[in-house]
Amino acid sequence: MGAVDIAVIVLVSVAVVAAVGVIIWRKVKHKGCGCGCEGCSACDKCKKDE
Repeated sequence: MGAVDIAVIVLVSVAVVAAVGVIIWRKVKHKGCGCGCEGCSACDKCKKDE
């Protein structure tokens, strides 16, 4: 395995870890209501009653 192969593996691994980190961070911070409107003025109206 050459240096280029190792660099590609490291870059892909970092990208995957970053994507998972962003997903977890957004869930922790409760960004948006989950319906895809992400901060629109009607975001509180699309939540289902519990």
